[in-house]
Amino acid sequence: MKLINHFFKTCVLLLCFCGCGKRNFFPDEDDPGLSILSSYGFNIASAYINNVPYINPYKKFIFGGIVNSSPTITKINTGSAFDTLSFSWAIQINDSTNSYSSPYQYISILMPVSKSFTRSDLVAMSGQRFSSNSGKVILQSFNYGPSDFLSGFSNIYFVKINQTQPDTSAPRLLLSGLFNGNIGDSILITKGRFDFQISTNAINF
Repeated sequence: MKLINHFFKTCVLLLCFCGCGKRNFFPDEDDPGLSILSSYGFNIASAYINNVPYINPYKKFIFGGIVNSSPTITKINTGSAFDTLSFSWAIQINDSTNSYSSPYQYISILMPVSKSFTRSDLVAMSGQRFSSNSGKVILQSFNYGPSDFLSGFSNIYFVKINQTQPDTSAPRLLLSGLFNGNIGDSILITKGRFDFQISTNAINF
């Protein structure tokens, strides 16, 4: 009987511990539905799309705990003088009742980079701004059809980029910044902010 009680108490404590996972969302009092700008690798990003708050989704595990979705950073080879750096992540409406009816599920910000662009060059982009003269933004739905692929112009400011634990086998990049954009006159992306971390092993350059 004592063994059963001990096992039961251990399970309860484990579930309580696992259930302590918390989404790193810190509401911005001035911008309802958005998280504040931070630089701690919280893996959180939010923005208004036509004044509707969007945020990156998260996974909630059956035994507790929450993990925010991470971005992807890739370099796309092109036939022109420059390649394209793609910075993208999943998004949904920041409202649990509407998350499955979001018209957009992914956002990508594209920037031209040199053919020889490396991870060190990415870190060196800390503090840099990329204007709509060169940057693009893409919104996508799950269908990936031509009509579900909307392209426009973007502005992005990398407030901070730095590499953590560079001497370990799994160093990570922390990226935080601000962005906005527009797709024609009908879709406006405003007050965007992100605070991401990504394993350098997931970067393809």
